[in-house]
Amino acid sequence: MACNIGGAPGEYRLLTVVISALALAVSMLALYNPGVVRPGEGLRTTPAHDGPVDFSVAAEAVMPALVKVENLALGEHPEIPAFGAAVEVPHTSDGTGFFIDKEGLVLTNFHVVDGAQVLKVVTRGQREYPAELVGSDPLTDIALIRIKPDFDVKPVVLGDSDSLKVGQWVLAMGNPLGLEFFTSAGIISGFGPPGAGYVGIYDFIQVDVNIEPGNSGGPLVDYQGRVVGINNAYLGPGTGIGFSIPIKRAIDILPALRTRGAVSRGFLGLVAQSLTPGLAERLGLAGTEGALISGVQEGSPADKAGLRAGDVVVSFNRNPVKDDRGFYERINNSPAYAKVSLGIIRDGRRKNMDALLGELKPRQIASQRVIRQCGITLKEVDKEIAARLGLPKPGGLMVLKVVPGCPSFEAGLKFGDIILKVEDAEVNTIEGFYREYSKSKRGSQVLIQVYRDGRPQFLTIEQLG
Repeated sequence: MACNIGGAPGEYRLLTVVISALALAVSMLALYNPGVVRPGEGLRTTPAHDGPVDFSVAAEAVMPALVKVENLALGEHPEIPAFGAAVEVPHTSDGTGFFIDKEGLVLTNFHVVDGAQVLKVVTRGQREYPAELVGSDPLTDIALIRIKPDFDVKPVVLGDSDSLKVGQWVLAMGNPLGLEFFTSAGIISGFGPPGAGYVGIYDFIQVDVNIEPGNSGGPLVDYQGRVVGINNAYLGPGTGIGFSIPIKRAIDILPALRTRGAVSRGFLGLVAQSLTPGLAERLGLAGTEGALISGVQEGSPADKAGLRAGDVVVSFNRNPVKDDRGFYERINNSPAYAKVSLGIIRDGRRKNMDALLGELKPRQIASQRVIRQCGITLKEVDKEIAARLGLPKPGGLMVLKVVPGCPSFEAGLKFGDIILKVEDAEVNTIEGFYREYSKSKRGSQVLIQVYRDGRPQFLTIEQLG
């Protein structure tokens, strides 16, 4: 027996008409709903969600946590006739920071507080507080400072930088160019290193936001008012392209900065470079993934482990190594004195080697930066080396390696040169070379005096900054 739904046939037809009319009305509403995505169409969003957005709520939430960081340090003043030489004079540089807890901890950039004789924090209400350095990490350019607040601190909410995508709207906040507590909105334009001259190992959030001097250390905020990055650098005046440190990088090292004031980082003591198609072909490799070791420091953990120039590192603790930057990151993100496993290709054969990491020191960070930026490997000239080379006395830096295509190679620097001076300063340590080289402006030609073939001569190396 059939089941009769809806009563009489007339009633059934009326119900069908009503249902059809309702379905049509729902469809018409969907056509005019700006938040609905249909196949073949772009995303329509409302201002309450992805963007373009009204940042006023986000700005109001973060602004109370924003501070200006003033760094009073000693800097070199040009020669003054009355003194007959250059003198050190106090100067103040400004940056930005933001509260991350109610007890007065402020997150900022390392370069904002570097070399400070006196640190001071200025709140939005123009109240000044002395600050102390809690911890810093030069490798990531992150620092943690503290004040003793006598007011109710409203810290920021830290977001998730790993979930960011190209095209998302963000807000940069800080104190650029003397403009106090300034905000600028834009979108995330990419992820990667900040320019071709960058010599670090980490990727940045690239934004089309004006990040200028003074913005450093300020928060990069999403539309919900969550901090997703720390403003760090810009490509150049007028470019409108800025770079921020992903907030996860700070979150990962905050416990170490709070408790120990520094981050324990591994050190191998080698120089690595990415593979080119030509190098890969010459070494008999199937592709360009991996890191080619181009130099090993004598007595370093890499040397003790048996690594040598020409080895290609393809895995680190059984995880693939894509390039030299990824390799350096794996090393430096490992704790000091950890035992690590390396997969290498040597003479066309795959083998595994274990290495016991050392500890990365500030001097070694400077050394690595010089090597990567200038494209050279240096060794201090001690008494033994000076006697072997027939030099009148120890001093200077011997060039052990020059990477083709790098500024030092283009300048004509070659193996065996002894670097005596950078500009007018004698250099006897790698750290000293780094310090003097870094004083020059980006894009300038740095004057280098070398000892070659028994006589001194000059050349210039471009400062990539």
